[in-house]
Amino acid sequence: MQLRTIACIATGPSLTQDQVDTARNKGFELYVCNNAIFMAPDADLLYAVNFAWWQWYWHDVSSLPCEKWTTSKQVADHYLINWIAERNGYGLSTDPKIIHHGHGSGFSLVSMAHNKGADRIVLLGYDLKYAPDYDAAGRNPGSTPRHFFGEYPQSMQHWPSKQVRDGVHIELQQLYRNVAEQGLVEIINCTPDSAIDCFPMMAIEDVV
Repeated sequence: MQLRTIACIATGPSLTQDQVDTARNKGFELYVCNNAIFMAPDADLLYAVNFAWWQWYWHDVSSLPCEKWTTSKQVADHYLINWIAERNGYGLSTDPKIIHHGHGSGFSLVSMAHNKGADRIVLLGYDLKYAPDYDAAGRNPGSTPRHFFGEYPQSMQHWPSKQVRDGVHIELQQLYRNVAEQGLVEIINCTPDSAIDCFPMMAIEDVV
C-alpha cells in the first residue's frame, strides 16, 4: 500500500522550483504556507495566519483551487476560508480540532499535515537560518535572504532576536526536536543545509 506523503513547503531561501516540481511529479500532496503558494499554485492546501498577508495577496490566491486554512478567526470570517483552533503545546497536536502553532507558519503547516492524516511528511524550504550579520534591533535581514523571494513587505516582516543565535532560530529548532521525540509521523527533511537536525536528511529526488 502506497504511503500518503505530504510535502510541506515553507518559504526558506533554499526552496527552488525544481524541488517543488519533483515533489509534485512523485505524486506527493503539496501543502504550502504563505508565499510558497507562488511556487505551487496547484497546491492542495494553503495555510497562512496573518490578516495582513491575506489582505496583501488575496487578489492573487482567491481563485486558486486549494483548500485555504488559517488559525485567525478574523481572517476566516472576513475571507470565508477554513478555520482551525491553535494552541502552543508539546510536539504535534493529537486533537483533530486543534493544531500546535509553534510560533511559525512552517511548524503549523506540519501540524496541519499530521492533522489531515499524512503517513509521511517531507520538508522543503525549512532552513531556519539567518545571515551571520542578521540584526533584529536594526531591522536588517543581513547579507543573505530569509526567504526564497527575499523579504515580505514591511508591514509583514518579523524580527526575532532572542530566539536567533549564531544565525539559527534555536526556539524553532527545539520545537522540531520535540516533534521527533514524539514520533507520531515519519518526517524526512529535504531542505538542503537545514538547521533542523532531528529528522533524516534526504534529497527530494531520492525520496520514493
